[in-house]
Amino acid sequence: MPLGRAVRRLRRAVGAGRPAARGRLGALALAAALAILPAGCALPGAQARPGALDTVAGSGATGWLHGGYSGDAGPATQARLNGPRAIALSADGTLYIADTDNNRIRSVHPESGTVNTVAGGGSENWAQADSATAVALPEVTDLAVDPFGRVLYIASMLDNQVAAVDLHTGGIEILAGRTDGAAADARDRVDSATTVLWWPSGIDVGPNGTLYIADSGNRRILAVGPDHLRYDGRLRADSVRVIAGTGAERPAGSDGGNGGPATEATFGELGRLTVARDGTVYVVDGQRRLRSIDPYRHTIHDAWTGRLPPTPDAMAVDPREGTVYVADAATHRAMGFVPGRKEPYIVAGTGEPGFSADGTPANDALLHAPGGIALSPSGDLYLADTHNQRIRRIPDIRALTPDPAT
Repeated sequence: MPLGRAVRRLRRAVGAGRPAARGRLGALALAAALAILPAGCALPGAQARPGALDTVAGSGATGWLHGGYSGDAGPATQARLNGPRAIALSADGTLYIADTDNNRIRSVHPESGTVNTVAGGGSENWAQADSATAVALPEVTDLAVDPFGRVLYIASMLDNQVAAVDLHTGGIEILAGRTDGAAADARDRVDSATTVLWWPSGIDVGPNGTLYIADSGNRRILAVGPDHLRYDGRLRADSVRVIAGTGAERPAGSDGGNGGPATEATFGELGRLTVARDGTVYVVDGQRRLRSIDPYRHTIHDAWTGRLPPTPDAMAVDPREGTVYVADAATHRAMGFVPGRKEPYIVAGTGEPGFSADGTPANDALLHAPGGIALSPSGDLYLADTHNQRIRRIPDIRALTPDPAT
């Protein structure tokens, strides 16, 4: 029924001419209007139901075999993504997406919902390019953005490099790794030449702007900056340091130096990395193991053992509550690890690949190989639903966090 006809009938039913009925008329008219709005409409400022999936980017159109790139300068939900994986959120709410199989980084404006390309789409090697959009972007492993919204960091395992995009000027530079992209074995090096990389598997930025890199092949964790230690777009030798790892492989059955100095720790194969608000660095170490580095004592400890997915695809830590969220493409799920709780809880996904419509409760929803995860300051959890070609959101994830005692 047209909206105008519904309101006219309502006016006749309540007696629009009587003063006592006017307040009731306003409330009933609004209720009638809301009831007959199409299901896909939302009022400005309306919030999605806590714990229910919605889509913030990606139309879901089929990927690269049928052409997977479109939508710049338009609504993000109508854009075509192609295997989106790593994601990052800036302090102002801007969402950055590694549109992996399109070899681009896309951004979604927090207010307008407009999508644009901030890196990739060109033909130049990123070691020589003047602008980020002139680059032929290699496959992206991980993304991070500094807390001031000025720099976007991009890690590529295959190219053994980490690049920095100046979000104000659009410029790009290689921050760590050889310019030719070759792997560099630095396991036995203790000198200041720490900017070479071998298989960087994860990056994140701490609260003061320091960039952390999991240099997996060299079995160490680097800290770069903070950025005020840089000048003229180049790194000073004393702005890069090893904060964890000797370069030696962790012996089978060893705890890897838990309780001791992080710089004397040993690692297996390093995976993803994330940093909490207090500066604690969490890093995946080998199969199912999560370790933490204390930023004040500079010691290393086990955070959880035996409960992680074998190889988590992405991690994010809640700065307020300390919950660590993990995306696991192999099981088509996202999980939460609550401090003090022995077992993880299922945040999203049933374990079966598939697609569920917006509005589905996240823990009952089907995902398909989620490859990225990020948490907003307000507590909304974002997931890269990779093979569904979408970025999904779970509003107010903190409302669903179980009690540590359960």
